Amino acid sequence: MYQNQNFMKKKIEKKPEVKAIIPKEKIVKNVPSRDKKAPTKSASIALFYFDDSDFYTLVQNAQVNLQHCIDGYSKSVLLKEDFKSVGQTSPTVLKKPNKAVFLGQLIELAQNGYYIDVYIFAHGNTDMIFFGNNLVLTPGELADAVSKEKTGLNELPIRMVYQMNCYGRSFNQTWLSIGAKTTCGPRYVNFYPNQFNKFASEWHSGNKSFTKSLQASNTESSRTVMQSLIAASAASELFPKDWDKCSIGNTVLGDKACAKSYFLARWLAADEWQNGESGKDNMNYSSYMYRVGQTDLTKNNAGALSWDL
Repeated sequence: MYQNQNFMKKKIEKKPEVKAIIPKEKIVKNVPSRDKKAPTKSASIALFYFDDSDFYTLVQNAQVNLQHCIDGYSKSVLLKEDFKSVGQTSPTVLKKPNKAVFLGQLIELAQNGYYIDVYIFAHGNTDMIFFGNNLVLTPGELADAVSKEKTGLNELPIRMVYQMNCYGRSFNQTWLSIGAKTTCGPRYVNFYPNQFNKFASEWHSGNKSFTKSLQASNTESSRTVMQSLIAASAASELFPKDWDKCSIGNTVLGDKACAKSYFLARWLAADEWQNGESGKDNMNYSSYMYRVGQTDLTKNNAGALSWDL
């Protein structure tokens, strides 16, 4: 189904990973001052773009529910090729998922007095989010596009950022630097897009913190579903040419050599593979959501937030 496809990772030549120290969860105290402002209108912006039909089908099979990015907000912006609402509301704005539109809509929401939740559903790599026409957004470009010189704002009133894109952690510090209160992103390849629905349900319940919502979404059942898809896909390759087929009774989820051979051929770089661990454990390690900023933030305490606008 997704042979030769990198799950959330755009297939490009692997570049050396920046060996930055990824901070552990840290609490950023937000102390309002007379110079800070607290927007009272909520908005969301959701980017949904995958340029390969196999992965698009996989996300659909994972039942990613985009209504979580729409319902309950004063204004919702969805950047997707097409959309049919099955929930309470349709998005306020539906536009094509391109780079310029994403940045423009993000800035427009900030300038119009909204505090914003950002959802990213796209391919990624280290310091990269991929759009159509081979366009890429980097952390530096994001910071430059929303700079005070270009927007008139010292920072953007972003409440939280949820990144499904592979290597999303490489954007975490940039999101914080431009105003986000808290953000998360996968360590390497994200094998568990189906965990978003549970995260969103917990977050929208109101009193569950950002980090506890992430923890609640990381269930054994959600992992088992996607692990089964990976195992089935590998088993369907009867005569693979670029990895060593598992012997009868073994699968790529196990700890045999065939697991490493498969994952390095299809998904992970050599320095990302954890030797001595099974394929299943490597999927878990790769998909871990780094979360930084004010990770104890809940949806219902948004009234206490303020930004230097």
